[in-house]
Amino acid sequence: MATKTYQDLVEEARDLLQDTDTNLERYSNAFLLRILNRGLRDLGTMRPDVFYDLFSGNNLNVPEIVESGAGAGQINWTDVFSLEFQFYSPLVLYVTGVAEVADDEYTVNTRAALLVQQFRNQVIGL
Repeated sequence: MATKTYQDLVEEARDLLQDTDTNLERYSNAFLLRILNRGLRDLGTMRPDVFYDLFSGNNLNVPEIVESGAGAGQINWTDVFSLEFQFYSPLVLYVTGVAEVADDEYTVNTRAALLVQQFRNQVIGL
């Protein structure tokens, strides 16, 4: 299997969002990365064991994914996806679902809510 990056994760979410035309992007990279970072924090809340090696004292330190210039506690989005690969697909679903919440056309038929619920089910069921 090819090595995946956080950028690949965002691009896969773009595929599901049908937002692949670089001239007409509905969602900026910054917007999708904010959602991904929220998803990582939610993952840490539901499954703190995923980030055990990042505990400092009594605090769970979930890294922030950034486009460039990573500092302390940050990871460039071009870096290899560093979590267990079983969490990759659920995070793609999370980014897709939360991004779609901004689109009224999808919230009417509950697709966005279903994707976020699928994230939760897959993470808890692992």
